[in-house]
Amino acid sequence: MFVTLDGRRLRTIVSVLLLAAGAVAVLWSEARQRPRQVVAPYPDYVIAASTGAVYRGPAELPWVALAINVDWGEEVLPRMLEVLGQHGARVTFFLTGRWARKFPDVARMLAERGHEIGNHGLDHLHPTKLGDGELRRLVEENASLLESVTGRRPTLFAPPYGEVDERVVRVARSVGHRTVMWTVDTIDWQRPAPHVILERVRNRLGPGTIILMHPTEPTLQALPDMLRLIAERGLTVVPVGEMVQAMGQGGSEGLGGDG
Repeated sequence: MFVTLDGRRLRTIVSVLLLAAGAVAVLWSEARQRPRQVVAPYPDYVIAASTGAVYRGPAELPWVALAINVDWGEEVLPRMLEVLGQHGARVTFFLTGRWARKFPDVARMLAERGHEIGNHGLDHLHPTKLGDGELRRLVEENASLLESVTGRRPTLFAPPYGEVDERVVRVARSVGHRTVMWTVDTIDWQRPAPHVILERVRNRLGPGTIILMHPTEPTLQALPDMLRLIAERGLTVVPVGEMVQAMGQGGSEGLGGDG
């Protein structure tokens, strides 16, 4: 059986098909030009061979560390401390000097509650864009400031903006600091919903995981469930420094020397 089309109907069908083909071609061209979203791989190394920065703790120990960078969020920290205390979790707060100067009482409270104090730089500058002298000042002067405020001299450095290279690690090491990065970035500074933060942790949680966080309201809301999840996996929260110390005692690669 054959269907006969008159000229007008045929021209309409052809026009529709041409328009559809044109739309497909435009979408394909845009898709090719649009940059692909790059998802950072789960680090399969403890220490990056290229820089010497620490990304994970030892996989043979059932430990997880929370690395909380603080350059703002002082209004959230007291409630965050309450949640951590309820779960018996000790974490590492990496403080900038400019923040500690403004809120010395809050900075002292973090240390008094038994948490580790880390170094997040005197100011929140781009480390890889600083000269060696400026970079040394960024780390060393903040270490002295934090010691005067909290009574604890930090030995761990979390570079602002997560900027790291071999030189940053070497200069920080020259003033007594190990450079610490992370295994899982919650990207909570963008303030996603609490369940999004939790899923980012759930998908990559394991022994030796270092979880990067900030004092935000969504992080605070996600924190109880996160700590329960960690416990359900048979893992214990410890400060980053305990992980680094255990790695040194275990003779892990890359821990000796000055960088």
